[in-house]
Amino acid sequence: MRRLFPVKRTGRVFLLLGLALLLSGCGALGMQAPEKAAAALVFMSDPQADPQAGEYSSLGILLDQALSHPSAPKLLLLGGDTVNEGSSLDEWEDFHKAVDGRLTGITVAAAAGNHDNGPLLARQFDYPAPSGQRFFYAFTYGNVFILVLDSNAMGGASDGDAQWVAGQLASQEAQNATWRIAVSHHPFWPVAEIPKDTARAETLRANFLPLLEAGGVNLILCGHQHLYARVESKQSPIPQIMAASGAKGSYQAGESDYILLTANGPAYLILEAGESALTITAYNAGGEAFDSAQIIKTFPK
Repeated sequence: MRRLFPVKRTGRVFLLLGLALLLSGCGALGMQAPEKAAAALVFMSDPQADPQAGEYSSLGILLDQALSHPSAPKLLLLGGDTVNEGSSLDEWEDFHKAVDGRLTGITVAAAAGNHDNGPLLARQFDYPAPSGQRFFYAFTYGNVFILVLDSNAMGGASDGDAQWVAGQLASQEAQNATWRIAVSHHPFWPVAEIPKDTARAETLRANFLPLLEAGGVNLILCGHQHLYARVESKQSPIPQIMAASGAKGSYQAGESDYILLTANGPAYLILEAGESALTITAYNAGGEAFDSAQIIKTFPK
């Protein structure tokens, strides 16, 4: 695994705060400036074009906004379904025409979605770690250990995949990182009530969620359902944030009690990983912040 920046060992994470709490002047639990410059990254998911329009100019504009953020992110995480037809060389060409000039000096790491073609996706970017037809890989960026999961394969719940996940999280690189983030195209907690998504999520939670919890994962990033959603389940300490960055229409959110907030329309996340706080801010296509959350780290006395 490639290490992009040095990491430091710290304690564990226990709390996610939403925008309302952050703005409420709640003292020690409010927004805290990291002691050192935070490692910043961009998360987008499902940036695929609308099949009717088939163009990516709006994605280029969204990417310009994200990469010009004052935190100066140098990593772009893609949560899957980067293009609509993953086997189409023509569509990949359209995608690269829209984004390549904007990615100078930016590391790109993509998860595989249900629209992706694994071997073709593997050829699109200079990944920070090896990837292949099965899109499981991990790497360290700054003080963040990032675990990229192939949720297409995980629907089969194989022992080999589970052993790989557990082994990565037990590695010295993961244990030394301040933060651990898992990226999965499919959600562990669906927001739209779609039977096949619900069935896959049940498999993910039954077979892989305990491994993420035991390995100290602090956050799950996902996509697939074409809307923004922030989730906290009473059944797990790990929050999940879903993003949708493309031009395809949004799904209809359901009413599950774990859903804290949803929003329609293209969006992206800026994650700023300091030594004591991981701050996640969601921005819409107009560049306006519409949601924010923060994970606070406690330290041994």
